[in-house]
Amino acid sequence: MELFDDSGDILFVGSDKGEVFQGRRATAEFLQALFNLPFVFSSDLKNTTVRQGGSVAWVFTDGNMIHSGDRGKAVGKVSTAPCRFSVTMIKKEGRWKWQLFHGSVPGAE
Repeated sequence: MELFDDSGDILFVGSDKGEVFQGRRATAEFLQALFNLPFVFSSDLKNTTVRQGGSVAWVFTDGNMIHSGDRGKAVGKVSTAPCRFSVTMIKKEGRWKWQLFHGSVPGAE
């Protein structure tokens, strides 16, 4: 949650039905559930675009999401899926903070 703006109007949007979380509490609850899953998320974000205008910026990245094994085990299954992330940020007190995160797992193109 350190990445997000402290205001109450942040928004986290995923690609699954119902994955729209508005506000810090709803976003924190979703992220807690996500990070409690029995595998580890990581990303291979090969193609990233960043644009800034004053105190507002956005980032778009297109790459792969990686699920690694079972949490707590040294060896486990690894799978990848394409993913896309967009983040809109504002600069407050010299630090960039997320206001909107939108992630998706696109199907075959």
